[in-house]
Amino acid sequence: MRCSLKNKSMLHGQARLIVQDNKAAKQEMELAIENLKDGDYTVLIMDNTKNKSLPQLKYLFGVVLKTISEQLPTHPPVDALYRYFEEIYAPIHICDLPGGKKYEYFNLKNEKASEMNEVIERIIHHVNTEWGIRVAPKETTKMPEAKELWAGAYTEQWNLPLSKLNK
Repeated sequence: MRCSLKNKSMLHGQARLIVQDNKAAKQEMELAIENLKDGDYTVLIMDNTKNKSLPQLKYLFGVVLKTISEQLPTHPPVDALYRYFEEIYAPIHICDLPGGKKYEYFNLKNEKASEMNEVIERIIHHVNTEWGIRVAPKETTKMPEAKELWAGAYTEQWNLPLSKLNK
């Protein structure tokens, strides 16, 4: 169990929950919960299996799009920026519909990790050259202090900002 004691931090604690034979080993989670001060908390349970594009999504939402939103004078929402850049840089998929119609759509969240990296690099290049915004390199986000960014990124990628969950 790793718990953050930072009072201003959105991430107050973390625990691992293992379910085996439909039974949860809850001791670590209970210890993390017992250490919380009085307040209103949101619990986010994530599958711990490796999602090959999840690191790219975390970086895209938690660093790239968040940085862009913070530095633009209008502060557009992260999910709006995501949709904007998805339309510009994500591969277009086509499916056949009845009557010979075709439907074009974007599905960046489910692209291969290599494709996701390419889109992220294009976004970073775009905001740097067009808008003069510098984005932190991915290497700097691997430090322990970036943990809160990752939790926020995970919820934002599914359009579930932690701030909205608490309301």
